[in-house]
Amino acid sequence: MGRQLSTPTAILLGSAMIAAAVYLGLRHGPAGVPADPRPAGGAPSPPADAASAAAAPSAGPAARAPGAGAPARPLQAPALGVPRDEVATQAARALEAHRPALIERCYKPAVAAQPAPRGVKYVFNLTFDAQGRQLARGIIEDREASRPEVTACLVDALPPVAVAPPGANVRVDVPFSLP
Repeated sequence: MGRQLSTPTAILLGSAMIAAAVYLGLRHGPAGVPADPRPAGGAPSPPADAASAAAAPSAGPAARAPGAGAPARPLQAPALGVPRDEVATQAARALEAHRPALIERCYKPAVAAQPAPRGVKYVFNLTFDAQGRQLARGIIEDREASRPEVTACLVDALPPVAVAPPGANVRVDVPFSLP
């Protein structure tokens, strides 16, 4: 009679092989894309040569096709046209514009039901795309000045905010408090 693997042993071995394949596959990334496009110093890649960038639009479709001899451009984020601090300032102004409506809709009903704590403090994590449209928003509550019902209302009542086009995706943290 031959020796066979038990079911738990076979599952364990199969899981280990799948885990190794996933690890090695994720480690190397997709074909043709470098794992880390930054140079060894950790600084962003330098901008592409202006002459090659100017020549690219005039090239015909055959020259732009993959493998047509054109040099591959490194992956890099576009240059940030608006400083991160300016984006945060614009986002704070956009939030402030909604303050009166948020006080009426979210804060006043909560204080009428339960007066303490009087003030609530938040930090909004906002991510904007290159055109200045909101991509993502998170809210961090201050534990000492927290009102879950106000937070839930803010999530529903606050429309997406926008800023001047920064030229690249930007994430900022903006403090906000009510009243």
